[in-house]
Amino acid sequence: MILQGKTVLITGATSGMGKAIALAMANEGANVVINYTSNDTAAEKLSISLKTKSNCLTVKADISSGSEVTKMFEKIKKEFGKIDILINNAGIFDSQDGPFNLEAFRNTFETNFFAQIDVTRKAKEMMESGKIIFISSIHAKLGNGRPSAIAYSASKAATESYMKNLAKELAPTILVNAVAPGRTLTPMWGKLSDAEKNSLAEGHLTKKWITPEQIADAVVFLAKNDAVCGEVLVVDGGMSLKTLG
Repeated sequence: MILQGKTVLITGATSGMGKAIALAMANEGANVVINYTSNDTAAEKLSISLKTKSNCLTVKADISSGSEVTKMFEKIKKEFGKIDILINNAGIFDSQDGPFNLEAFRNTFETNFFAQIDVTRKAKEMMESGKIIFISSIHAKLGNGRPSAIAYSASKAATESYMKNLAKELAPTILVNAVAPGRTLTPMWGKLSDAEKNSLAEGHLTKKWITPEQIADAVVFLAKNDAVCGEVLVVDGGMSLKTLG
């Protein structure tokens, strides 16, 4: 698929991987829809940057709110008429995550899973053909993750299962895939000391953090490629191999 002139919706697009994906899509000449929840300043700054390269629409909407999502798609339809590519990037990590914290599971799944389904369902109504790409995590893989991120890991595993079955439903008109990053240096990690960063980087065979731009490269690849369907593209610096080893 040639991305020039295609309309791309990116949820959670004002920081980290979402921001990098938005910039990468603009560089390809796509029309970019920036979805965000609360940071007006970041959204405005990104919008100004993108408008020098492509058409851009900024929409403030909490994807866990069905009414806000509906209004978001109304704005997109009015501006661009249709959607060609959906990037389900928005996600959260609950600081109270744990094996027996049911509230953390509910909170995490509400955004990381159920909201993804709602956004996808409504986006499909505006898609004649195209691509849907989910941002998963290496934590979704069997045996990966940790007890203190159990709800997060479970939500990403559920997303990958949903993605594969959705791919069976929508192919060949719409191709559905996912990207599973390893440790990627985004605001979700909070403030880390240099020692903490170096220690966490040791979890990769590359001994380097993954950058948001490297994840964006993977997303652009899947958006362009018409031969990949129902797959999870792992970008983890060899973390899986090190874990299994």
